[in-house]
Amino acid sequence: MKKLARIALFLTLFAVFAAALSGCKNTGGTGSESGGVKTIAVGTGTSYKPYCYLDDDGNLAGYEYEVLKAVDKLLPQYEFKFETFDFKNILLSIDSGKIDIGAHQFEENPDRVKNYLFGEEAYTTFIRYITVDKGRSDIKSIDDLGGKHVYAAPGDNATYFFQAWNEEHKDKPMILDVVEGVTTEELLAGLKSKKWDAYSATKRDVAQANEQYGDSVKTVGEPHINSNTYFVFKKGNTELQEAVDGAVKELKSNGELAQLSIGIIGSDYTENE
Repeated sequence: MKKLARIALFLTLFAVFAAALSGCKNTGGTGSESGGVKTIAVGTGTSYKPYCYLDDDGNLAGYEYEVLKAVDKLLPQYEFKFETFDFKNILLSIDSGKIDIGAHQFEENPDRVKNYLFGEEAYTTFIRYITVDKGRSDIKSIDDLGGKHVYAAPGDNATYFFQAWNEEHKDKPMILDVVEGVTTEELLAGLKSKKWDAYSATKRDVAQANEQYGDSVKTVGEPHINSNTYFVFKKGNTELQEAVDGAVKELKSNGELAQLSIGIIGSDYTENE
């Protein structure tokens, strides 16, 4: 009987120990904890220099990366882990739970705000203009794009804007070519050949394109999108969003955000242009 009692006690203790281990087990995915520090998966891109790209050694670099590293330093309760995706897959990765934060110069639009939680502290201005080949004189504003071929990228905020513009100009909409995987060089060549008549860009992106590929494009008219960029979170993840917002606000007030913008992008794009 004593032997049976010892066996029963051993099985009971083993079950309690196993249950304790199960409760402490790191099951992977996002938001996992280790030693009181929560691992946060951040999704960003690799082909949008100077915001998010791979350097000559294949390491992640750019403004998004450096801002988030500075944010992480101010939040000891979190450890950021970076993962890379095509732009169009970043928000989908928030949906699937692969990542906790999306970082790729995301601007707000009604569809995005309906489906995702945006930060409340912007970290870059993102003012867009209609952009055309330097030799074009017939396009002076967005109002001249009716019936013309306009390039747009899948998932881009300009694509949403152009689609909304077409809904309001059904009598003569632009011909919107939503094409994936087009490089800057291919885009500029398409403008030169008149495959496309225009696209949407910031003045700083236009300046970079002209510096890299020759003086070939220009902006026209007034801005058609006057927005800012924010980090994006899963709906309901307000604890993380508020913590990141607080850190971004601190980086603004101490001047570090402006210095990162000047050093990486080339000017202070943390305030309105």
